Amino acid sequence: MPVEKILDPALAGRLEKYRLVRTRPVPDGYAGGRRSPRKGGAVEFADYREYAPGDEPRRVDWKAYARLGRLYVKEYLDEKQDAVLFIIDTSASMDWGLNDEHKGHNALRLAAGLGTCVLAGSDRLAVVAGSGSALGNAEGNPGQSVVQNRQSMRVLAPASGRQSLPQLWQWLRETVFTGGTDLPGCLRKGLQLQPGTTSLYVFSDLLDPTGVDDLLRLAAGQSVTVTLLHILAPGELEPPGEGEWTMVDAETGERVEVSLTPAALADYSARLNNYIASLETSCRRWNARRVQLNTAGVLADMLLRELPKAGVLRN
Repeated sequence: MPVEKILDPALAGRLEKYRLVRTRPVPDGYAGGRRSPRKGGAVEFADYREYAPGDEPRRVDWKAYARLGRLYVKEYLDEKQDAVLFIIDTSASMDWGLNDEHKGHNALRLAAGLGTCVLAGSDRLAVVAGSGSALGNAEGNPGQSVVQNRQSMRVLAPASGRQSLPQLWQWLRETVFTGGTDLPGCLRKGLQLQPGTTSLYVFSDLLDPTGVDDLLRLAAGQSVTVTLLHILAPGELEPPGEGEWTMVDAETGERVEVSLTPAALADYSARLNNYIASLETSCRRWNARRVQLNTAGVLADMLLRELPKAGVLRN
């Protein structure tokens, strides 16, 4: 995919004014622009407490002392970076869809858009793009930020700041789709890459419900907030119509002859609804959220309308 097609410059400029929505305070970490539960030296006032020996005199509220005759110290909320991890499903099932409806390309463009929000907001971003099992250590020069291991997995080392945007976009451009699905393995790799990750965003068609549940359980155990960006093509949401079809599993190559009758289409619709319901059950169990996106939509609308409406982005 040409790098200019990853993200239109005008859209990228608009997205720099958006931030990912986070509902929980950020734990201690790098200095940045997110609220931490630890009280420290940021400009946002938190509370008063009584003076104790050793407190800095500059923190004393002298006006309160003049009124009350007692020493009180101002406390402030410390500002910290959010440590964000993206997982991009690069399994063969994502290599599907015609032209702008291609699931994989939409995943890359959405990652470019949300990544722009992260890096422009001074948070830290790491990315794992992978399929299959992630075994062994990553290969390559330790001084390089882009590494590929032996198992169809690529990682982009943690970065922050607008200056990292060209590297992110170029890295996404080089992504290919092949193999099976291993979302839990990608998460384990990501947590090794960026210890202390606070927020996880998964770009996938989620066609492995068991793997999704395993990923959510692993993330919950690490106190990581999860957003599943569920990317589906129009043909998956509504099959092309009645007739005789040869279905090919993109990941295994298995071929199945199918006769799509009205009854078969109704059964498919019911199975699809049950599948989505099972994903929602997993999300409720592990306190995650799922946002379904149709690749027939326009990228700018997804990023500037659908995701803010779903509570993923804010201006």
